[in-house]
Amino acid sequence: MIDTHSHIYSEEFDADRTEVVRRAKDAGVERIIMPNVDSESLQRMLDTEKQYPDYCYATIGLHPTSVEENYRDVLDLVRSELERRKYVAVGEIGLDFYWDKTFIQEQVIAFQTQVEWALEYNLPIIIHVRNSHKETIEALKPFKSKGLKGVFHCFTEGRKEADEIFALGDLLLGIGGVVTFKNSG
Repeated sequence: MIDTHSHIYSEEFDADRTEVVRRAKDAGVERIIMPNVDSESLQRMLDTEKQYPDYCYATIGLHPTSVEENYRDVLDLVRSELERRKYVAVGEIGLDFYWDKTFIQEQVIAFQTQVEWALEYNLPIIIHVRNSHKETIEALKPFKSKGLKGVFHCFTEGRKEADEIFALGDLLLGIGGVVTFKNSG
């Protein structure tokens, strides 16, 4: 079993990270994939990967909620990281229109740029989608026949939306903890 989405490098895990890793191993988790979200957390993630070699694996990407006016500078960092070392995926990338719609166009540009890089480096993508399913599908359509692979993290839509995703490429659905909520249906 692989945990395809853990931010175990976050400060919230500083006090018990080793214990969390031990419990994951005891539960049968063979490796942990750590999606990057921004430039500020990059070094923490790389340090965690170094602390748990052959168990915690880093990805690189700009999370949609981290897209701001300086997003092109952060994309330059993402690109240089892809050139500098091997990552297991490009992510966490995508579109998020839940809290703030200030940078919608910039989110789309950042998302599509990173998808292009994933294809160039033959890496899977880890996609974050919140209140933006239709727009995410539209943003991915130009890449449909180019070998897309990856996972839609924390999928919460229905069968119709799942079929739209599957039609785009070798894409999987990540089922997150939200399905365990009392009112999840």
